[in-house]
Amino acid sequence: MPEQARITSVEAVEVFRSDLLVYLEKARGAVEEVGEEVRRTRAWLQDDRAPYWVQQVRRRTMELQERQQELFTARLGKQQQNIQVQLVAVRRAEQALEEALGKVKSIKQWLRDFPVEIEPQARHAEMLRHVLVSDMGKAVVSLSQILDALHAYAALRVPTADTPPPSPATETPPAP
Repeated sequence: MPEQARITSVEAVEVFRSDLLVYLEKARGAVEEVGEEVRRTRAWLQDDRAPYWVQQVRRRTMELQERQQELFTARLGKQQQNIQVQLVAVRRAEQALEEALGKVKSIKQWLRDFPVEIEPQARHAEMLRHVLVSDMGKAVVSLSQILDALHAYAALRVPTADTPPPSPATETPPAP
């Protein structure tokens, strides 16, 4: 007689299946969060930061012009101490404007590079989400079918020397 299968723990397969379900739920949530974070970041750059820094360039340009006008007025009045204060104010306004221009340039660079740098990575996350939903979903179904088969197999009784064979009265006659 060929070797018989020895089922020692159907519960181990059941535990693995339940752990797999928990893992899939957590992994799907994490991957979906990655996709959402990529969308939020792009929207933040486009809809929040870009307009903010463009507005800051306008505001800081006007501020610089005001400080330059005050410096010009101080030079006309020949007030040396006031000229020094106005020079410092003009330098600060120039630095603030340079910072805002740098931010606008940086945001434009990020928006230009976003489809090349970030979106391919996001596509990898989307492919992983597909694997988790599709392939791993099939794995869970397969494990369920395996468990059903193992339970059915474990329920079968193997005739032993102690067990009498079924009597002919209890057997059903073959269908004609």
